[in-house]
Amino acid sequence: MEHPDQWRPSRSAAQTQRLLEERARLLARIPEAPRDSRETLELVTFHLGAEYMGLPSALVYETQPLRVLQWAPVPCAPSFIVGILNLRGHLCSIMDLTRFWGLPARPPADKAHVLRVCGGVCKDGKAMELALLTDDLPQVCEIPLASLGSAPATLPAQVQNYVRGVSPDLLIVLDLERLLSDPQLIVYDEI
Repeated sequence: MEHPDQWRPSRSAAQTQRLLEERARLLARIPEAPRDSRETLELVTFHLGAEYMGLPSALVYETQPLRVLQWAPVPCAPSFIVGILNLRGHLCSIMDLTRFWGLPARPPADKAHVLRVCGGVCKDGKAMELALLTDDLPQVCEIPLASLGSAPATLPAQVQNYVRGVSPDLLIVLDLERLLSDPQLIVYDEI
C-alpha cells in the first residue's frame, strides 16, 4: 500500500517557498490593538414606545420575555411598579420607566421583555436590583463615547435627569446608576 503523501500532486520548490512565505506573513502580522473600553460603551438597547434607549451592558444581568414569566401585581405599590417576579430565586420588582417618569400608562406590549439590572446604592449600602420593562427584545451594540451629545430639550425634564447622553442616531443612553439610586424607588411603607 502506498503512503498517503504519495497521492498528492507534487509541489515545485517555488510553490512550496511561496506557501511558506505566505504563512510567515500571516503569522508575522501585528495583532489589532485591543479597544480601550473608555473609548466605547457597550449597551443593551430597547424601545419604550417611540423612544430608542440603551443601558450599559455591564449592569444588565439577564433578559427574559415577559409572556413566559409568572409575575403578580403588588398591592399598594407605586404605580410604576407593575408587579413582582421570581427569576431563579431572585425576587425582582418589575418597573415601568414610562410610569416612573409620569408619562401615559400603557399595557405591556406583546413582545415585552424584562431586563434584570443591578446598580446604584440603597440606604443599607447594597446595590439595587430590579427588572425593567421594555417593549421589545433587547439588542446589544457599541457606541463611541465621543459621539454622545447632551439630551435634547424635547425630552421631558423628568427623563432628562436620568440621561447620560444621546447618540447621533437618537439612542438615549440612560444613567442607570443614577436611576437605581433614586430615593423614590425605595419603599419602606408597612401595611
